[in-house]
Amino acid sequence: MTELKALIIDDNSHDRALALRELKRLFPHFQYQEIIDQTSLTEALEKDNFNLVITDYQLCWTTGIKILDRIKKQKPDCPIVMFTGTGSEEIAVSAMKAGLDDYVIKSPKHYVRLAAAVHSTWQKYEQKKALQEFKQSYYRFFERVPLGLYRLNPEGIIIEANSTLAKMLGYKQQQDLQGKNISGYHHQPKAYLLWQQQLEQEQAQAEFETQVQLLSGKLIWVNHHAIAVKDEQGSLIGYEGAIADITANKEAELERVKLLERESQAREEAETVNRIKDEFLATLSHELRTPLNTIIGWTQLLCTGKMSQAQTNKALEVINRSAKAQNQLIDALLDVSCIIRGTMKLQFKPTNLNKILMTSLDTIRPGASAKNIKIVTLLESSTIQINADQERLQQVFWNLLINAIKFTPNGGQITLESSIIENTISIKITDTGQGIAPDILPFVFDRFRQGENKSSTRTSGGLGLGLAIVRYLVEIHGGNVLADSRGLGKGATFTVNLPILLNANAENTTANRLNLMLGE
Repeated sequence: MTELKALIIDDNSHDRALALRELKRLFPHFQYQEIIDQTSLTEALEKDNFNLVITDYQLCWTTGIKILDRIKKQKPDCPIVMFTGTGSEEIAVSAMKAGLDDYVIKSPKHYVRLAAAVHSTWQKYEQKKALQEFKQSYYRFFERVPLGLYRLNPEGIIIEANSTLAKMLGYKQQQDLQGKNISGYHHQPKAYLLWQQQLEQEQAQAEFETQVQLLSGKLIWVNHHAIAVKDEQGSLIGYEGAIADITANKEAELERVKLLERESQAREEAETVNRIKDEFLATLSHELRTPLNTIIGWTQLLCTGKMSQAQTNKALEVINRSAKAQNQLIDALLDVSCIIRGTMKLQFKPTNLNKILMTSLDTIRPGASAKNIKIVTLLESSTIQINADQERLQQVFWNLLINAIKFTPNGGQITLESSIIENTISIKITDTGQGIAPDILPFVFDRFRQGENKSSTRTSGGLGLGLAIVRYLVEIHGGNVLADSRGLGKGATFTVNLPILLNANAENTTANRLNLMLGE
């Protein structure tokens, strides 16, 4: 690493001392010269023993812009940082356009910022210098790499070629190439001929990446570099060029692109998972604390013994409601835990589907009535039998109906309908509510997802677990659940598809098998 040698240009000794104090913390051993007037600046420029400049803008004898211009003329690549308390935004922009690397406002709290700016500028300078040295080293190395060299006549016939080109194309000796048209080896000869023709122009594109076909028929990627050779009168007398095999580079580039795409996808997925987890934990904290605070508050009031009978009844009602809300949250968490660990127990038996649907409707009717929501039912025959755990399947439809009520405004409508398609019963729950955004729709059944409009504040509550539990329970019943919405404000439809039981023997056999699988 190059040793830092700086010019500190500032005619205020106090400012120089403060700046040096902060710089020495980051660069304990750096060398510096303090420039306080025109004479010391001229001497420093003549000695040329510096590689970074820190200058004030307003000096008694000149300005930072003039210093910037003078140093850039002598050392164009020298990094310069301006540290001033008298400059303006216009001056900063002007200085940046003139080649200034960084601009720091001079104030007591910004002396640390100055050191950081110098550190960052110096790092960029070192990186740029290292990159330049690397390029030079790379080009020197590249020139020594064996290349396929050739000379062609104006018609593209090979007059002379080296052994490297012959071996590259699959021949034992270069004489085997003489008399052959080089375009014949190109996988796309028309594209090559168009490139070759433009070489005669003054601003010709000398390089051409393409594929060539070897004697064996194999295709390889090459970098083709050529020039048109003309006589003193400007007439074309032939072409000279070099071919480098870049097949390995091309394959590595394609693999690198694929790898970057996979890494980018994996990173996005990991970030999404972490974000969802954080959001869930925040939501969980809020949802558990809200009913608990309510219970604590009303309990403390009851303990005072100063409440009337009406107030006491109200307190008990609120406490009961809050406790039930918290119990539902905990039940949802326990359900998800059982799902993740695969320990959820279900009891399957032949069950009347319509009975489950009507029981679920009865459970949610008070909530619908409170919001003046109309419920329409269009159900198939009441004799339809399915193999199910009645309590868990009722949980499915109760969850979907509760969601419909939650996101449907006052005076809306919810439709519950069923239809039979071959051996499957399809149950649809359609509402006229908030709807689901297109970018959220594919993820509504994921754990911890909330299907609400992210542009608004969260108002409906919940942990985002209900639909994940719904999907699991439906799938364990041998069915599937789908969500559909035309967008925000256009309502939503949830469809549950379940297999119908065809005969009693199938009922008992399937039920027993499922119960055994679930550890019963």
